Amino acid sequence: MMKMLKFPFAVVLLALTACAGKPQPPVTEYALSPPMQIRGMTEASSPLTLRLASVTASRIYQGPEFYYVDGNYRRNPYAWSRWVDAPVRMLRMVLQDGLEQSGLFRAVLPPSSRLRADLRLEITLYDFSHHLNDGQASQAVVRLGAHLLDARKGKLLASRRFEAGVPTAGDGAPAGVAGINAAVARILPDLLAWLRDSLGKAS
Repeated sequence: MMKMLKFPFAVVLLALTACAGKPQPPVTEYALSPPMQIRGMTEASSPLTLRLASVTASRIYQGPEFYYVDGNYRRNPYAWSRWVDAPVRMLRMVLQDGLEQSGLFRAVLPPSSRLRADLRLEITLYDFSHHLNDGQASQAVVRLGAHLLDARKGKLLASRRFEAGVPTAGDGAPAGVAGINAAVARILPDLLAWLRDSLGKAS
């Protein structure tokens, strides 16, 4: 009986050893670095200062995994591809850079700053993933909500949703990453234009 048990066990052990010895593909890390053409958006900056709050999102966007969504609404991370940082942190840095380049404000303060700001911009990230559509073109989708607050009076000045869906050249991670960068590049000018138009409510 013991000899009969030893044979299947040896087969399973051999199979596990073979799998463990199989070389795995290297993990590729991607950056969020959308092209920004926003210089000279305004001729004169506002005398107000803005604090950019940390971006809030669900747990899946707080790590470096790059998620895709299939036709059954299932979200799964790409096995061998990931972001260099969590989407919430990468997006905040891109927004910080874009806000500073726009010249809309006297200063744009990061969340860690202890200086008092006149305004506060809060961003909620709802979608930052590659949507794979069976039989149709796949899309990279970025969707977020923005809230502009008067930090001095604790008053909500304006709110708006922003969304961009960019068709991708394929279903793999590289095509999805390119689409995500293009989607953020589309949203950023709209966000800045909305902020510019909302500044009158803070005066």
